Amino acid sequence: MKIEAWPMKRYAAIVISLLSVVGLVTGVVAGMRRAQGMEVRLNKRDLPRHGIHIITSADPLFEVTAANYFKDKSNKSFESLKPFSVFIKNSGNKSVVAYALMWQIVKPDGRILTNTNSYSEPGVLMGDLIPTDPRFKHTQTLEPDAVKCLSWSGPINAETQDRLGGGGVSQSKQGQTFQETDSDMTRSELSTELSEATDMTVSIDGVFFDDGTFIGPNVTGFFERIQAIVNAKVDLLHDVALASERGEVDRALESISEKSLAEDVTITTTSTPDDYYKYYGKLFAIEISGMKAAYGKERLVAHLVNSHNRARPLLRK
Repeated sequence: MKIEAWPMKRYAAIVISLLSVVGLVTGVVAGMRRAQGMEVRLNKRDLPRHGIHIITSADPLFEVTAANYFKDKSNKSFESLKPFSVFIKNSGNKSVVAYALMWQIVKPDGRILTNTNSYSEPGVLMGDLIPTDPRFKHTQTLEPDAVKCLSWSGPINAETQDRLGGGGVSQSKQGQTFQETDSDMTRSELSTELSEATDMTVSIDGVFFDDGTFIGPNVTGFFERIQAIVNAKVDLLHDVALASERGEVDRALESISEKSLAEDVTITTTSTPDDYYKYYGKLFAIEISGMKAAYGKERLVAHLVNSHNRARPLLRK
């Protein structure tokens, strides 16, 4: 039985919680009416020179984009998410396989509420084969001319207009961090925060294209984090390929088994690239160990060596 290439879906929805605020490229200011009758200045900072655009609710294209994006035209649940939701559009000719979006709400007293979510298909950057089965289609990749809807707390499903899951949302409020996973609670709290805000800014901190190139300010270290995730997988493949040449496969697989039992690493807003490397190194080691049990040593090694020899893009700024 042939071992199929690992599906991209395996790596879909890897949400990396980062924490920072940054500004770059173009900023557009528009008025958003507050409950008290005052205006919230809505700003966006995207990467138009590279074909990556943010469409906010203050943009003329927002309503048309929403009408084309959502399948159920009768579902009005999106209206409550609209004030803190945007569309990100790729008008370039290369697919976007990883991107980080940052949100900032400024209060009248100067306090800042921030949140950064990132979305990625790291398998593309690891050289994994692109699946042909539509059941495993890219869920995070932004193809040329494609649009995705994202809210403060995650992506919004085009089919149901509901916020998709993907783990807790990291937020910073008055210098503290808390976790929120309930979408309704998040929506209610954000509505309150927004009603008291003077400014809200949505920014793109970084984007990886499918050829490995990276653009963006990268103040959150998004490039280094994705690079660490990719290296965690590639290094394991390299170890097996080298061991296969030297006739030391058993030793390499034993080392991978030990890594699968390594101490857990918790990913937080302050995690370093090394933390990401260790976290995903263990995750991939667990996966490889499971494949060994399912397919046997010889077929697994052949598969891993083949994966190692497959062409992959060079990550570069």
